[in-house]
Amino acid sequence: MTQPHLVIIGSGMAGGRLLDEIIRRQPGRFKISVFGEERHPNYNRIMLSPLLAGEVSKDEIVLNSYEWYAEHNVTLYSGERIISIDRNKQHLLSSAGTEITYDQLVFATGSRPARIPASGQHLDNIFDFRTLEDVDAIIETAQFSQHAVVIGGGLLGLEAAYGLAVKGIKTTVIHRAGHLLNRQLDARSAEMLRLSLQERGIDTLLNTEVETFHGSTSANSAALSNITLKNGKTLEADLAIVAIGITPNTLLAKAASLEVARGIVVNDQLITSDKQVSALGECIEHRGETFGLVAPIWDQARILANRLIFGLQSDYSTTATPTKLKISGIDLFSAGEVDGLPQDRVVVLQDKSRRVYRKLIIRNQRIVGIVLFGDVQDGNWYFKLLEQQVNVKPLLPTLLFGQAFCSNLEQTSDTPSCVSADTSISAPFISDQENQPHSALTGATL
Repeated sequence: MTQPHLVIIGSGMAGGRLLDEIIRRQPGRFKISVFGEERHPNYNRIMLSPLLAGEVSKDEIVLNSYEWYAEHNVTLYSGERIISIDRNKQHLLSSAGTEITYDQLVFATGSRPARIPASGQHLDNIFDFRTLEDVDAIIETAQFSQHAVVIGGGLLGLEAAYGLAVKGIKTTVIHRAGHLLNRQLDARSAEMLRLSLQERGIDTLLNTEVETFHGSTSANSAALSNITLKNGKTLEADLAIVAIGITPNTLLAKAASLEVARGIVVNDQLITSDKQVSALGECIEHRGETFGLVAPIWDQARILANRLIFGLQSDYSTTATPTKLKISGIDLFSAGEVDGLPQDRVVVLQDKSRRVYRKLIIRNQRIVGIVLFGDVQDGNWYFKLLEQQVNVKPLLPTLLFGQAFCSNLEQTSDTPSCVSADTSISAPFISDQENQPHSALTGATL
């Protein structure tokens, strides 16, 4: 029998994971072709920050080598961009002139860096931070740089800033919100993070944005020399990285007249408005939500592979996803809500001198938010409680101290009790807030 032809547009992490899931299930089910704009095989984009910092090599972040594609009979068209799709004929044309027909088509086109409205972005030495080519260019420029700015105080921006700072470059992060990682941390934990970054040579400017990039002209180029912020401050800068977030890459889908909102619109089975076309990863929009973390994309790859291979109609649904920061010596863990609702119970343990912070947001006796800084060893346990929506009322007396203090609690809601535990742990700041913030008990030591 002739194999049906599966074509995947996008050779990044989402497309690569889908390939892994398909080959694991039934490697001979499809004839498979993959088109990727980058001239590289599939690599781990999450490791671009350690690559910039010099902690790993290019070879170490490759996920599927050229040899892997050949071994699994997958045709990889690297460096070829699909430029047109005829959905009626199920026909594709690439930038290199490759013409191909498909039985099933999957969009895994990922995302593009979000743009900022500042002027002067035509200058040299202003970079995105999304691809191997970006990192190569940044590393080359960094050899001759003394002052760098990173626009964006999210996970990617902070990791980029660390990669520059370890090279001895004076680095400043510019963030328009009032504290760093404002989607993952609250103000207290973010201040601990700011101090930890400062110790690593990274300064922070909050509540402001770049107004203008300025340059100096020499020979045939105009290179970045300084920037002006919207608050009027001017900074020296001969290297800049813009890392304010991502936006789904939908240009090709729009050109093919697929339904597109913020991302390529998919249903619960990850099918687009064309039943022969599926999509997954950062390019999609599912029930109004877009994606930028690995965990949900891995779930999408599993569900899509099951449908393509076995015809299983499993529904995809979003779940809470924990986030971590890849900066050596800084530990944080966040999942679910950050601030909660006025009626929630918010329990906090804070040790400023050790920069240890734990915050749990509890609603209807269930954890809905976790913020940990400095000591994250119980992060996965708290996350399991959140995922499974466990009633934590019996655990409340010692919940903040972690699993070791709660493992032998009697599981009754009426008379929870705790076995003896290491009493050497103290909490210079413990707060238990419910309904009204001013009712917090502060300054207690256990």
